[in-house]
Amino acid sequence: MPDAGEIARIERDHCLDHPAEAADLAIVFGNRIAVAGMAQAAASLFLKCHAPRILVTGGATPGGPDTEATVIADAIVAFGVPSDALILEHRATHTGENVTLSLPLIAAAGLLSARRVFCIGLFCTGRRYAMTLHRHWPAPEKRCRAVEYGPVRRGAWHLDARACDRVLGEVAKVPRYLAAGHIAEWPSLPAGPI
Repeated sequence: MPDAGEIARIERDHCLDHPAEAADLAIVFGNRIAVAGMAQAAASLFLKCHAPRILVTGGATPGGPDTEATVIADAIVAFGVPSDALILEHRATHTGENVTLSLPLIAAAGLLSARRVFCIGLFCTGRRYAMTLHRHWPAPEKRCRAVEYGPVRRGAWHLDARACDRVLGEVAKVPRYLAAGHIAEWPSLPAGPI
């Protein structure tokens, strides 16, 4: 198990949750683990007028017949976001594709000149999502919204063996992906508490 210093460093550097502020777009990175939390985070940005458009990306994965994008989008609409505020990408099978397959949709929506973009993802993935986005679309400022789920929570993830493995596995991806060129260095802002 990591020590207190390592836990603090991981939460500071990888589990990013920036304050809500005006952005041009929110991108929801698909999964089936925390659908309600992802939807709530995206809807909150929209309903509080922080992000006028939401792109939801994620293809077909085990767990149901619908794509991750469809499942999360349906949940976002249930929170009161109109469906015409959503852009859906249905083919991505990993984070790199979440970005590369979404960029043409972002361009078609006239959003390539976005100045600020929120990355909405699982609690321990914010840095990697922003670094992936930065690799393929460096221009906009990136901000992250971290979605906690189950035992994967700020200040507690290290107490659950599976959650600890999940977070440490995510942290270990960053240097490997940097070396392989899948992600790019990205300067983050200090994140606040969830």
